[in-house]
Amino acid sequence: MQNGKDTKEMNLKKGFLGIMPVLIAIAVTSMVAINVSTRQDSFVQGQSMDNLTSSNVSIPVSTGFIDGKIAYFIATDASTQEVASSVSNTTGFKVNYAPTLANTSDSARQQGFVLLNGFSGEEGGPLGSQLSVATAVPGDPNYSPLFDINYVRWNTNNTSDIRILKSTDEIFEAQQNGELTITKSNVVINSPAIVK
Repeated sequence: MQNGKDTKEMNLKKGFLGIMPVLIAIAVTSMVAINVSTRQDSFVQGQSMDNLTSSNVSIPVSTGFIDGKIAYFIATDASTQEVASSVSNTTGFKVNYAPTLANTSDSARQQGFVLLNGFSGEEGGPLGSQLSVATAVPGDPNYSPLFDINYVRWNTNNTSDIRILKSTDEIFEAQQNGELTITKSNVVINSPAIVK
């Protein structure tokens, strides 16, 4: 009987010893996974803290009109090098040249109108005339941070016929009246609106 008991214990020991490497492998793998996960969490938390404590970055905000009200924008990217450089020089903030913006679908963009001539005041637009006009703000169904730039030129040099246009409705009405010309530029700029 003792012999049968010894044989049974021997078989259990062999079986346990047989699965021992598997158990060790599972334990080691679990410890490595926990260690890697902890390091990743620490890395992510460290990155977040670094971002919070890094030096302040100042991003210039441009103003424009949407539906008669002042709106604020941050220009980050433009589909042509010329516009990226122009905005960078004007704002002192590096605007990225991103040619693939021109490949975005028309439905992913809103319209932006930059006046080339006419009224210029203390807070003029990017080309020395009045502030630009956009079609939508965040929350509007047709809002997009991507703008098709349209250039608007008054057809007269008579300043008494020129006024500040604060909405796309006013721009289109003036176009219908033959007062100005709108030219599509095929330039797309990424300029998210900021809601106060």
